Amino acid sequence: MSGSGDAQELGSGGVGAKEIDAEIPLGSTPRLLGSSAPLLKIWLFSRIFIAFFVVLGHVSHPFQEKIEGGYIGVSNWFLNPWTTFDSRHFLSIASQGYGGAETTPFFPLYPLLLRPFGPDENRMALAGIVFSNLAFLGALILFWQLTREIYGEKVARRGVWLLAFFPAGAYGMAVYTESLFLLVALGAFWCARHKKWWGAAACALLAALTRNSGPILALALLFEWMRTRKRGEWPTLGALAAMGAPALAFFGMQTYFRARFGAGVSSISAQAIYGRAPSFPTTPLWRDFLEIISGRGLELVTILNWGATLLAIVLLWRHRRTLPRADAIFLGGVLMVQLCFARIWPPFTIASLRYLFSTWPFTQMIALEIEKVRLNRLRLITLCAIYALLCAVHSYLFGLKSFLG
Repeated sequence: MSGSGDAQELGSGGVGAKEIDAEIPLGSTPRLLGSSAPLLKIWLFSRIFIAFFVVLGHVSHPFQEKIEGGYIGVSNWFLNPWTTFDSRHFLSIASQGYGGAETTPFFPLYPLLLRPFGPDENRMALAGIVFSNLAFLGALILFWQLTREIYGEKVARRGVWLLAFFPAGAYGMAVYTESLFLLVALGAFWCARHKKWWGAAACALLAALTRNSGPILALALLFEWMRTRKRGEWPTLGALAAMGAPALAFFGMQTYFRARFGAGVSSISAQAIYGRAPSFPTTPLWRDFLEIISGRGLELVTILNWGATLLAIVLLWRHRRTLPRADAIFLGGVLMVQLCFARIWPPFTIASLRYLFSTWPFTQMIALEIEKVRLNRLRLITLCAIYALLCAVHSYLFGLKSFLG
C-alpha cells in the first residue's frame, strides 16, 4: 500500500476494508523523509500565514490586559501572543513543579522540555514555541507518509494542506502540547504499522506523558497489533510494551498525583476546577444546539466547535467500514472523553476543534470526503478560500486571547 494513490483508490476516492487490513510492506520505511522538501515549504507557508493573523489579533489587543480566567502571557511582546490560558500551567510546572490539584490535568513531558531554559519565562516561552513548530514539521512528515500508505498520494497531498492550515493550527505554534502530542502519537502509529514495536512503545509512552490519552492509545495499539498478527501468533515483548506503556504512564501519573496531593486528587477529578463534569456524550451537543438556535450561541467559537464535533461523529459513521479500527478507536476515544467530561456552561463543546487538530484521522477523513466530490477549479478555489478564512479568523481570535479551548 505504499505505492502511488491512483491504483489504490476506489471510485469514491478511498480504499476498501481489505486493502486497509493488508499488511503494510516494510520496504516503505526508507521513504519516510523522501518528500520532506515540499512538506517543508507547506510547513513554512502555513507558519507565516497563521502567525500573521495571530499577530494581527495581538496588535488589536491591549498588551498584557488582564483576562478573566486567563493568562496575560509573558512579558516579551513578540512571544506574548503564543502564551495564553493553559500556557501558564506548562510554564509554572517547568519552573516550579506541580503546585496543586489545578495542575494535575497537565502532563509532564512538555514542561520537562522547557525546564532547562528556566526560570526565565521568556526563555522558556521561546523554547516552547521552537519545540512546538519543529514538532509540527516532524508530525507533518509522518502524517504524509502514514496517509499515503493507507489512502494513496492524492489524499495524502490534500490532507497535508488541510492539517497545515487547520483552523485551530495556532495551538500547534504556541506554548501548548498539540504539536508534540501529534508528533509522538503519529510516531507510535507509524512504528506499529511497520511492526517496529519497540519504537511504537517509546512513542506511545512519550504521548501518554504529554496528554491524558494513554488508555486510548493503549487500546488503539492493541487493535493495530490484532490487525497485523498472523493466525495463532502471540504478541512479542515489544508489542506488549507498546500496548502497556501508555496505560501504565497514565495510571502512574495518577498514582503520583494521589501521593503528592492526597487521596481523590487526579487528572480526572481536577476537571471540576475548570468547569467540567461527567455528562452523557450527547448532552453537550444538544445544549450547544439549543444555544445556537436560540441566538445566544451564535458566536463563531460555539459554531466551530459544535460543528467540528458533529462532523467528526458523522465521518466516523460514514467511514466505519474503511477506517482502520485503531484509528477509529483513537479518534472516537478522544471525542468520547471530551463529550463525557463536558463544560457545565456554554460553549459546552469548547476545545473540540483543538483536540481534533491533534487527532489526525479526522483530517484524513475530510481529505477522503473531498476526493469523493467532483471539483472544478472554481469550486476548489472557493473551498480553499473558505478553509483559509476559518484558519485566519481562528488565528486572529487566538491573538486576541479569546477563550477558544
